[in-house]
Amino acid sequence: MEMDETAPRRRRGAPVFSEKTFYLEEFYGKSLLFALIPPSGERVTELDSLMRTLRELRRNQTRCIVIVSARALGRLMRRMGRMAPSEPPPVFDPSVGMRTRPYPPDSAVARIWKALKAGSIVVASTSTDDPEDLLVFAQELASRLRVFKLLLLDREGGLVDDNGERLSFVESKRIGRALKRVKPGLRRKVLRLAADALRDGVGSVNLVSPRNVYEELFSFLGAGTLFTLAPYGSALPISIDDFEEVEALIMRGQDEGFLLHRNSDQIASILPSCFGYRVGDEHLAGVCSLLTEPYRRDRAGEITALYTLTRFQGEGVAAQLVSEVIKEARARRLKYVFACTSEERAARFFLRMKFRRVSPGSVASAKWRGYDASRIARLSIFRLDLS
Repeated sequence: MEMDETAPRRRRGAPVFSEKTFYLEEFYGKSLLFALIPPSGERVTELDSLMRTLRELRRNQTRCIVIVSARALGRLMRRMGRMAPSEPPPVFDPSVGMRTRPYPPDSAVARIWKALKAGSIVVASTSTDDPEDLLVFAQELASRLRVFKLLLLDREGGLVDDNGERLSFVESKRIGRALKRVKPGLRRKVLRLAADALRDGVGSVNLVSPRNVYEELFSFLGAGTLFTLAPYGSALPISIDDFEEVEALIMRGQDEGFLLHRNSDQIASILPSCFGYRVGDEHLAGVCSLLTEPYRRDRAGEITALYTLTRFQGEGVAAQLVSEVIKEARARRLKYVFACTSEERAARFFLRMKFRRVSPGSVASAKWRGYDASRIARLSIFRLDLS
């Protein structure tokens, strides 16, 4: 849900919010495993996005393990240039030890660790070019290492729904539903192994085209499909350590024209009572604030700065955020909460949340001090009584 009282056009010259910083903080000191599913990596041009990604992660002290087919190994190493490990890449036979546990065997894990100690990027290949062999080996290795993230780089990219729209986010219990839309073959194997990796302790799995891996890792919009084990995440009051990230998220909503423009002091005033919805151990998917100080005499609260990243729209994030804000409003013994929007979609959302449409006179008069009458006329105002 992306809403606020107004939806101004993007301001010319407005700074473009970069999410990369937050992702780099999330990945700092972690291990990521990239698996190029054949024929991915066999074209030099499709490696550009991966190279940008590896350069960023190397500077960030993130450990990167890249598994590639025998046919693509040479191209990958040449394209890496100075980033390429100095030692020859280990080559693993996926069939060795497959019928025993642990798999991959301890010797394979020890070779990966030895290579990581020599440099933050490890490249390894399978002895065959069979995509299923590489896929199984990469998933099993990711599970053994319990990496923070497994990235499956496939030319088909992420999943799409029946209307051809990309499925940005899938929790593990919904993978079975996604399987029904996928034809038998390697693609089904990809989904099953993604579920296996999550069950085995891998933090999250991304399915994306190798041409789009940079956008998938470093943007909130994403370019593929993110798989997680738990349902989305949880809506909780933010901590002071979250203030910077939440402020940046609100500014993003303003720059996109979905949130009312506020200056830094005005944003600071809504941060203390802000709730954030965090997906697993990763980034915030949405924010919402309960503003009460201006309406103290009326014992009222305004639900404001409600913003959900496009990637997570339709996943119930906004509903959970508003539900938590309402719980907080009850704890503060408020008489009612209200919200204002000029978006029809947001209006339908509040009606679904059992708010009722009211006139401007039905909410705290302090709301309208200094407000332009023509702007008020464009608003839909919603109120929920709490007594």
